[in-house]
Amino acid sequence: MPREYTVPASGTVEYQYFITPTNFEQDMWVQASEARPGNWSVVHHIIAFIREKGSTQTRLLPSVAGFAPGEEPTIFPVGVGFKVPAGAEIVWQVHYTPTGKVETDCSEVGLIFCKETPSRPIRGGGAINFRFNISPGDGNHRVVSSTRFAKDVELLTLMPHMHLRGKDFRFTANYPDGTSEILLNVPNYDFNWQHRYRFAKPLRIPQGTTIECVAHFDNSPDNPACPDPTKTVRWGDQTWEEMMIGFYTSVDAEKPKTRRK
Repeated sequence: MPREYTVPASGTVEYQYFITPTNFEQDMWVQASEARPGNWSVVHHIIAFIREKGSTQTRLLPSVAGFAPGEEPTIFPVGVGFKVPAGAEIVWQVHYTPTGKVETDCSEVGLIFCKETPSRPIRGGGAINFRFNISPGDGNHRVVSSTRFAKDVELLTLMPHMHLRGKDFRFTANYPDGTSEILLNVPNYDFNWQHRYRFAKPLRIPQGTTIECVAHFDNSPDNPACPDPTKTVRWGDQTWEEMMIGFYTSVDAEKPKTRRK
């Protein structure tokens, strides 16, 4: 981070944004990345976005690194990478949670660069549902989101994201031929261990496939992590609110090799 940030002892801390210039004189390709909290007790999450030189945008940018409890460093396969344009800036989004005393933080991001220009760039995305209302006391509220692929891709990772009421999360691929396949099932979601699941081998997804995500939330007194089971819960940035995102990373599928006659 470009400077140390002081986290107040109490209250709601809105997302903080910081800017770090890369000063890269040429385009760089990232093979692996890691966001690391400077003060683990107050950092809820970090997302390091990349924006081109001269831009003032701080949202809806591609991310190069991230941290949430339990998340591991990002490592891309050989021949795959994330482009950081010459002169680009790192836009930090950092979410802090007060601990009851004044704290300070200066977090870090580490990048490992590709030895050669990769043949395929990384693409990230998510199946998101912003519009849900979880009633007070509802112990099994269902929320669905989906995304459709307009071209052949290969999936590299999947990552469910919810907050403290998250109960379970499932990714299902609905293929153009009418068949379906469960890609990832997380029956016991844990907000304190947000894992990015990597396919052992990239999974080819044909054009026209829809990825459907189904999640359940527990807003009842039976959930010991629930901040307040008497309140209606909607989408929001803070941990006592909720989110429903099925993150994924992919690359364009390689074209089938044609045999010479």
